[in-house]
Amino acid sequence: MAKIVTINGVGDIDLDKIAKLLPGRNGWDILQLGTQGRYIKAIIESWPTLERYDIYTPLRLGHFFGQGLVETGWLKYTEEGFNYSSEGLVKTFRLYRRNPDLAKQHARKPELIANTVYGGRADLGNTEPGDGWKFRGRGFIQLTGRYNYTKYGEAAGIDLANDPDIIKRDLTKSVEVAAAFWKTNGLNAYADQNDAVKVSRGVNRGNPNDAAAANHEDLRILWTNTALSVTQAPQNVAPEPVPTTPSLKPLQAGSRGERVRELQLDLEALGISTGGVDGIFGQGTKRAVVAFQQENGLPVTGIADAATITAIDQAAADPARTRAATLDRDNTPIFGPPTT
Repeated sequence: MAKIVTINGVGDIDLDKIAKLLPGRNGWDILQLGTQGRYIKAIIESWPTLERYDIYTPLRLGHFFGQGLVETGWLKYTEEGFNYSSEGLVKTFRLYRRNPDLAKQHARKPELIANTVYGGRADLGNTEPGDGWKFRGRGFIQLTGRYNYTKYGEAAGIDLANDPDIIKRDLTKSVEVAAAFWKTNGLNAYADQNDAVKVSRGVNRGNPNDAAAANHEDLRILWTNTALSVTQAPQNVAPEPVPTTPSLKPLQAGSRGERVRELQLDLEALGISTGGVDGIFGQGTKRAVVAFQQENGLPVTGIADAATITAIDQAAADPARTRAATLDRDNTPIFGPPTT
């Protein structure tokens, strides 16, 4: 049997290099005061916890980090947000697509929306009034529903059922609950096989052998491979900060690439439709930029200049204005654990 290579500590991984690979970021120095910095600090402080749950090899850590990056919207979110416009509700939830008048009544009422969407869901264990909001998605691996909060809180020795907000306030607890979820569901075995597909489905579908793809499975595989490049060979990854000059170039109609895709992702997270996240600055993206500029008192140009990009990035990092998880057609969290 081949010897399992272990890592002596988080210092062997160089999480700063993962930070430099996050969309729109250049490293730890600009993350210290934000949610991303809080998450990275929590991971560093959680090394003994990860060891306790047997997440200590390059493969296991890479898969764990990769899933967590996508689950949290690249470490931007600690909880699922529900500050939807009526258009966002119709686009996101089947229940509101069937009743657009109800969407108009519920728009911008987060607690009411959560209780409408998640309340009374026996599959989530939400049996009491207010459970939909109380047990909305939170954490490094987004837990949803009373059943999951109770099960994985008990696995971690944390009373999540009575204090679900603890994994929002204390991100070391968030990492610990995610590690308990990971081990309880046997995901180390699939990480050892370097099977990102089965790990993704185990996290998102609740069954590594599920025939259906995980939500955003392609992103989960991509960011697992990105994390693995750091945990397996940290010395070879991003030794120098990414130059900041290119990020100042305005994005406008005809622009293409990863920066456009990041802009689209942030706008979609704010409930402003771009017509598709494809990395192409077309008319849909231009209309979305115009809408954001109008709503935020910026010059209405339809061009994402430095001021607009900064404002969008700051808004997308604010849980009060965004969501950590959107839902697919079947009301399954795109960023989150199984709902069964």
